[in-house]
Amino acid sequence: MNQHNVPFLNNVGVQSPDFEEARHFINSRIDDREVSPVSAGGRTENILTWQPLDRSTLFGARWSEKVHIQSEPQTTFHAILVLAGCIHCKTSKTDIKAGGLLLIAPGQQADLIWEKTTRSVVINLSRQALVDHLGIPCLEVLGKTSAVLAPDDQDARLIRQGIECIAQQHEICQGNLDPALQKQWQSLLLTHFSNRILQASRISPTILPARVRLATEWIQAHLREPISVADLLQVSGSSRRSLESGFRTYLNTTPAKYILCHKLKGVRDLLRSNADISVGDAAFAFGFQHLSHFTRHYQEAFGELPSETVRQRRKSRVLFQ
Repeated sequence: MNQHNVPFLNNVGVQSPDFEEARHFINSRIDDREVSPVSAGGRTENILTWQPLDRSTLFGARWSEKVHIQSEPQTTFHAILVLAGCIHCKTSKTDIKAGGLLLIAPGQQADLIWEKTTRSVVINLSRQALVDHLGIPCLEVLGKTSAVLAPDDQDARLIRQGIECIAQQHEICQGNLDPALQKQWQSLLLTHFSNRILQASRISPTILPARVRLATEWIQAHLREPISVADLLQVSGSSRRSLESGFRTYLNTTPAKYILCHKLKGVRDLLRSNADISVGDAAFAFGFQHLSHFTRHYQEAFGELPSETVRQRRKSRVLFQ
């Protein structure tokens, strides 16, 4: 990756001094953002590029002027790797300089000042990719947390090296990475990101209060059985108020939603791993009695119908045969 270039130049989305054009490009591919130049306008061009990775996307960006970028609460996970220049994160009051990495979890707003001519790579990881890799059906449990990794942080270095390799493959393939290769690179980035995402989110089981941990461990051990909040109260020895407060504080959800989400994840794992099972049988195996209600909950959790999960599994089998 040439240190003076924006990566992924074989797929240029915008090359223009028009900030409105740049905003439309971003908003057609990521969560909506407001893009406002802060410094005086010139004729230098903004450059925005992109490289798909299976269900996720990498974007190269260079702004011609100092620019303020704001978003509504995000629906998925984003990260920004600074290649040159500086980005100021207003929410954490932190400057991210060359080699540094900003992680922004679902539910968190982006509120950033990009210095003039700053070059960066924006990593947009899909909701489904995060769910599959982290094993967390409801991304809300990640909390509304952002984190900044310094350039010398080991995870930042590994992620930077991975993106450099993807940029090289982009050049070799002239922007047309094979779908199997896209999937492999996405998996690699998710592996590098996963520990930092979890560390930034307060969901590590090692720091859960004992009674909340007992409840979550019991849920995981009995996913194929009927589970009620009353069961959790008995197992954990907690009052309903105390247990619900613990789940809200440490997992950003309720006990009932936690049970539902992990049962849905169990169905998804079964559909993806067992080629012979039907959607109805998989749902029934985890205690869902009404298929229409199950389907609605499944789509809300994963952004796709269970039948689409089955189709993706079949496509993957054909791709790798």
